[in-house]
Parts: sequence; structure tokens; C-alpha cells
Amino acid sequence: MQTFTRRAVTALCFFAVAPLAMAASFDCAKAGNATEKAICADPGLSRQDEAMAALYKRQVEMPGTGQWPTFLKRDQRDWIVVRNRECKGNTECLKQDYERRITYLSHPLLQWMGRYVEGRCPKDGRFLDVTPEVGGTLDIQLYVCPDPRGNMLLQGKNVLDGQRRLVVREAGGCTRTLQFDTDRVTVSDGPGCAPSLTGSFARDPRRSPFENE
Repeated sequence: MQTFTRRAVTALCFFAVAPLAMAASFDCAKAGNATEKAICADPGLSRQDEAMAALYKRQVEMPGTGQWPTFLKRDQRDWIVVRNRECKGNTECLKQDYERRITYLSHPLLQWMGRYVEGRCPKDGRFLDVTPEVGGTLDIQLYVCPDPRGNMLLQGKNVLDGQRRLVVREAGGCTRTLQFDTDRVTVSDGPGCAPSLTGSFARDPRRSPFENE
């Protein structure tokens, strides 16, 4: 399974004496695989599934977030595929996976996550990966296309200020500022920064920073 972006979960449904067909975030009468059957058979898992579904709905319906809903819908489909493949009907595996997914979907800066591209990446240009981290910070990694493993230009983490700016301070006194706007991140160099990383990066709703190239 993958890191922070490939799981999470917790709970929101009253299971008690409700019939199985009303459990979870889907119709348990139509449970079609081992994972869905395990969720419907376990009250705790059913509540976790309801909680995860509610958080996902809140994120997808968040206004003013541009291509973010498109990205998250794709990410959610990928998560379900991996969940079913890795956990199957294993209750403990599913509970842990749901806990991670709920933590992920609860992050206050989650809508900024993704890959932002400048140029014709992966053919050429640069791209910026943005990852939410525990503690309310964003981790940023800036690469030259097409090979991220050997061409990192910038790495750092920080919180966003009131103007949605993230500041990265490098050795030698160089300070770079990343301005976050809907579907776009603009990088500005401070005095003495070399090489120049100034540029504008647009969100790619098709790509996750957690996928292999």
C-alpha cells in the first residue's frame, strides 16, 4: 500500500440494530466482494466506512478549489482498488487502512495536494509535488522533468500563512516563496538565490505525487 495518500478512515454511522442493508456507505445487500462483505459484517468497519465517505464528500464538494475534485475522485478510485487488493476480507488490515484514509481526508490543507506542472512535463519542463503532512504543514519537492529521482531542485516544508504563501529558507540566506492559488503555485526567488526557480506551475488533475513515473 502507499504512503499517507493511499489510505485513512474512522466512523459516523449508527449501526446498533440497523439491518445490514443500511450499514456502511453502500448497500450491503449488494456487497459484491470480500472487502465489502467484511465491512458489512463488522459494525466498527461499517462506521469507519461511513465516516470516510462523509469526509470524502465534504472534500469533493468544497467550493472554489478548481480541479481538486477531479483529482480527488481519481485518487479515491485508486485507493479503493488498492484497499480491495491488499486487504481483501482481512478486518484488521481494513481498519488500519481506513484509519489512515480518514486521517488523510481530514487534513486541513488537503485541497492543495497534487502535482503542479510547468512546461510539457514529462517531456520537458519542471514539476512541483505538494504533499500534506501531519502537523498541518505542506511538503514541497520541485523537479526537472522527466526524471525526478536525479533532478531535484528544491525541497522544503512549512505552513501556509494568511495569504496562502509557503516560505522555504535555504542555506546561504536564500528564501523562496510559493504562492498557492486555485490550481496554481507561483514560485518567487529572494535576493541571492541561485539557480533561479521562479515560475508558475499549474495543477495536473490526472497525476498524483505518489505515483511512480
